Amino acid sequence: MTQPLNHRTAQLLTYAGTLPLVIAAVGLAVGQLPSSDVLWMASTYSAIIISFLAGIHWACHLFFSDRCPRNLLLTSNTIALLAWLSLLVPQHQPWQVLLQILCFLYLLILDYKLSVAGILPPWFYSLRLNATMIVVLALCILMSQL
Repeated sequence: MTQPLNHRTAQLLTYAGTLPLVIAAVGLAVGQLPSSDVLWMASTYSAIIISFLAGIHWACHLFFSDRCPRNLLLTSNTIALLAWLSLLVPQHQPWQVLLQILCFLYLLILDYKLSVAGILPPWFYSLRLNATMIVVLALCILMSQL
Protein backbone atom coordinates (compact mmCIF):
# COMPACT_ATOMS: atom_id res chain seq x y z
CA MET A 1 0.00 0.00 0.00
CA THR A 2 1.43 3.38 -0.96
CA GLN A 3 1.50 6.27 1.41
CA PRO A 4 -0.29 9.54 0.68
CA LEU A 5 1.89 12.24 -0.83
CA ASN A 6 1.80 14.38 2.33
CA HIS A 7 3.17 11.45 4.40
CA ARG A 8 6.00 10.86 1.93
CA THR A 9 6.77 14.57 1.80
CA ALA A 10 6.80 14.78 5.60
CA GLN A 11 9.15 11.79 5.74
CA LEU A 12 11.48 13.26 3.15
CA LEU A 13 11.61 16.65 4.84
CA THR A 14 11.97 15.17 8.33
CA TYR A 15 14.85 12.89 7.42
CA ALA A 16 16.47 15.68 5.39
CA GLY A 17 16.18 17.81 8.50
CA THR A 18 18.34 15.34 10.41
CA LEU A 19 21.15 15.55 7.85
CA PRO A 20 22.90 18.67 9.22
CA LEU A 21 23.35 16.97 12.59
CA VAL A 22 24.36 13.64 11.05
CA ILE A 23 26.90 15.32 8.76
CA ALA A 24 28.26 17.36 11.67
CA ALA A 25 28.61 14.27 13.88
CA VAL A 26 30.25 12.13 11.22
CA GLY A 27 32.49 14.95 10.01
CA LEU A 28 33.63 15.75 13.51
CA ALA A 29 34.10 12.10 14.51
CA VAL A 30 36.34 11.38 11.52
CA GLY A 31 38.23 14.64 11.92
CA GLN A 32 37.18 16.14 8.59
CA LEU A 33 35.47 19.26 9.96
CA PRO A 34 36.78 21.98 12.31
CA SER A 35 35.36 21.22 15.75
CA SER A 36 34.52 24.70 17.06
CA ASP A 37 32.56 25.73 13.97
CA VAL A 38 30.79 22.39 13.66
CA LEU A 39 29.78 22.29 17.31
CA TRP A 40 28.46 25.85 17.17
CA MET A 41 26.46 25.17 13.99
CA ALA A 42 25.10 21.86 15.28
CA SER A 43 24.00 23.24 18.63
CA THR A 44 22.38 26.27 16.99
CA TYR A 45 20.58 24.09 14.44
CA SER A 46 19.48 21.76 17.21
CA ALA A 47 17.97 24.65 19.20
CA ILE A 48 16.10 25.85 16.11
CA ILE A 49 14.66 22.38 15.47
CA ILE A 50 13.62 22.03 19.12
CA SER A 51 11.81 25.37 18.86
CA PHE A 52 10.13 24.23 15.63
CA LEU A 53 8.92 21.00 17.27
CA ALA A 54 7.71 22.95 20.30
CA GLY A 55 5.71 25.08 17.87
CA ILE A 56 3.92 21.95 16.64
CA HIS A 57 2.88 21.25 20.23
CA TRP A 58 1.77 24.84 20.72
CA ALA A 59 -0.46 24.49 17.64
CA CYS A 60 -1.83 21.16 18.90
CA HIS A 61 -2.91 22.88 22.10
CA LEU A 62 -4.51 25.76 20.20
CA PHE A 63 -6.62 23.40 18.09
CA PHE A 64 -7.19 20.50 20.49
CA SER A 65 -6.84 21.92 24.02
CA ASP A 66 -9.77 19.85 25.28
CA ARG A 67 -7.94 16.61 24.35
CA CYS A 68 -4.34 17.58 25.17
CA PRO A 69 -2.69 15.58 27.95
CA ARG A 70 -1.28 18.79 29.49
CA ASN A 71 -1.05 22.50 28.89
CA LEU A 72 1.18 22.51 25.84
CA LEU A 73 1.20 26.30 25.70
CA LEU A 74 3.37 26.26 28.82
CA THR A 75 5.44 23.16 28.17
CA SER A 76 6.20 24.00 24.54
CA ASN A 77 7.33 27.51 25.43
CA THR A 78 9.42 26.19 28.32
CA ILE A 79 11.16 23.66 26.08
CA ALA A 80 11.84 26.29 23.40
CA LEU A 81 13.31 28.61 26.04
CA LEU A 82 15.50 25.80 27.42
CA ALA A 83 16.82 25.14 23.93
CA TRP A 84 17.71 28.79 23.48
CA LEU A 85 19.15 28.94 26.99
CA SER A 86 21.51 26.15 25.98
CA LEU A 87 23.01 28.57 23.43
CA LEU A 88 23.71 31.25 26.01
CA VAL A 89 26.24 29.25 27.98
CA PRO A 90 29.90 29.06 27.02
CA GLN A 91 30.21 26.88 23.93
CA HIS A 92 31.50 23.34 23.88
CA GLN A 93 30.14 22.21 27.23
CA PRO A 94 28.81 18.65 27.37
CA TRP A 95 25.78 19.71 29.39
CA GLN A 96 24.78 22.11 26.59
CA VAL A 97 24.32 19.17 24.21
CA LEU A 98 22.84 17.02 26.98
CA LEU A 99 20.17 19.67 27.62
CA GLN A 100 19.27 19.64 23.94
CA ILE A 101 19.10 15.83 23.93
CA LEU A 102 16.74 15.95 26.91
CA CYS A 103 14.58 18.52 25.11
CA PHE A 104 14.28 16.24 22.06
CA LEU A 105 13.38 13.25 24.24
CA TYR A 106 10.81 15.21 26.23
CA LEU A 107 9.19 16.42 23.01
CA LEU A 108 9.06 12.81 21.82
CA ILE A 109 7.28 11.79 25.03
CA LEU A 110 4.74 14.55 24.41
CA ASP A 111 4.33 13.35 20.81
CA TYR A 112 3.57 9.88 22.13
CA LYS A 113 0.92 11.26 24.49
CA LEU A 114 -0.57 13.34 21.67
CA SER A 115 -0.65 10.25 19.46
CA VAL A 116 -2.37 8.19 22.16
CA ALA A 117 -4.90 11.03 22.58
CA GLY A 118 -5.64 10.85 18.85
CA ILE A 119 -4.29 14.34 18.16
CA LEU A 120 -1.25 13.23 16.17
CA PRO A 121 -1.62 10.32 13.73
CA PRO A 122 0.36 7.13 14.39
CA TRP A 123 2.45 7.55 11.23
CA PHE A 124 3.64 10.94 12.48
CA TYR A 125 4.67 9.56 15.86
CA SER A 126 6.59 6.76 14.14
CA LEU A 127 8.37 9.32 11.98
CA ARG A 128 9.18 11.48 14.99
CA LEU A 129 10.49 8.46 16.89
CA ASN A 130 12.88 7.57 14.06
CA ALA A 131 14.03 11.14 13.54
CA THR A 132 14.54 11.70 17.26
CA MET A 133 16.68 8.58 17.55
CA ILE A 134 18.83 9.76 14.63
CA VAL A 135 19.20 13.23 16.14
CA VAL A 136 19.94 11.93 19.64
CA LEU A 137 22.59 9.56 18.28
CA ALA A 138 24.19 12.41 16.30
CA LEU A 139 24.15 14.67 19.36
CA CYS A 140 25.69 11.90 21.50
CA ILE A 141 28.51 11.60 18.97
CA LEU A 142 28.98 15.36 19.05
CA MET A 143 28.94 15.36 22.84
CA SER A 144 31.60 12.64 22.92
CA GLN A 145 33.89 14.98 20.98
CA LEU A 146 33.73 17.72 23.64
